[in-house]
Amino acid sequence: MNVKEFRKKQKVANHLRLGVLLFVLILLTVFGVLHQYPQGWRPAGVDAFCPFGGVESLITVLATGRFLEKIALSSFILLLATVITALVFRRSFCGYLCPLGTLQELFGRLGKKVIGKRFTIPLSVDKYVRYGKYIVFVLVVVFSVVMGELVFRPYDPWVAYQHLTSDELFSSLLAGFVVLILSLLGSFFYDRVFCKYLCPLGGFLGILAKVGYFRIRRNEKTCIDCKACSRVCPVNIPVAELSEVTSSECISCNLCVNACPVENTLTVTGRRKGSATPVAVLAATLGIFILVLGVSTYAGGFAWSVKSIQDITLHTGQFNPDEIKGSDTWKAISELSGIPKDEFMKTFSLTEADFEGTLKDWAHKPGSTREVSEVRDYVKKRLGK
Repeated sequence: MNVKEFRKKQKVANHLRLGVLLFVLILLTVFGVLHQYPQGWRPAGVDAFCPFGGVESLITVLATGRFLEKIALSSFILLLATVITALVFRRSFCGYLCPLGTLQELFGRLGKKVIGKRFTIPLSVDKYVRYGKYIVFVLVVVFSVVMGELVFRPYDPWVAYQHLTSDELFSSLLAGFVVLILSLLGSFFYDRVFCKYLCPLGGFLGILAKVGYFRIRRNEKTCIDCKACSRVCPVNIPVAELSEVTSSECISCNLCVNACPVENTLTVTGRRKGSATPVAVLAATLGIFILVLGVSTYAGGFAWSVKSIQDITLHTGQFNPDEIKGSDTWKAISELSGIPKDEFMKTFSLTEADFEGTLKDWAHKPGSTREVSEVRDYVKKRLGK
């Protein structure tokens, strides 16, 4: 392959990667808006599309036997797809699909255009600060098990992003919004700040990455020591100094492979044999997710949309208090459960406006400390279920 064809192939690979990242970001952004302001079809909430919620709940289930509130089966399904890709291509979820990573990368590109360069934190500091995401991961898991809830949710910048149009943003999700703003501002100057130093999912995948089959290898004989690979690495790995990239920090974006000017000098290679092009890694990562989500959707396990308590009751023929969600109205719950309106009004200090609205609106009123779970528990106890 001549140099011109080789460089064209690399550019195509970079454009495909960016296209997939933008598609996922835009799709989930639309889902987030439609969840807050449904126009007929209402997508499931952010928690249903978060693989890390599956990590928190799975460990909690194994430790205590109970599931965390807000976690849907779809979180476990996404976790399964993420783990499969990690075992094959290490952290390719981070490099090819993560929407929060995309946001940071976009701010990084903007920063580079405005400032003209990227900054790096001194290695003497950076090598210690990177342990932050592993510490956050352990703390989140421990406190999720102890407290029986999604403890990271209020601080999660992606949850905050998905609620930019919600009243929750400046109440229960204010901390997450602050983390989001700081992460994006930081990424304007430094590459992927949240990914490198705080992301608990990154910490989890970093552990799995150690056993991932594929990794990047450098042919020292053909390397011309231009250091283009090191310069483009979004997590600041000195690729040009390594014969093999084994660091758990590598997000498998393959930008370094696509920056190398010498063909077959940087390659994605298996532990024992076999190799893959960056486009093949992207296609395989997408393929794994599409296959897992497709099969689970066909089997009825992946919930793409929110079903109201009325829809569920009509479908099953039985009212189940466990299916009560924040998007359900007090009026619907009263009618389906048979519990009088006046009883709800008195027990939960509701106004007429509250009763006509959703449980979520009531729970997230300014100054409120109430939870939707209180209503669910009350109805179960009242009905003897």
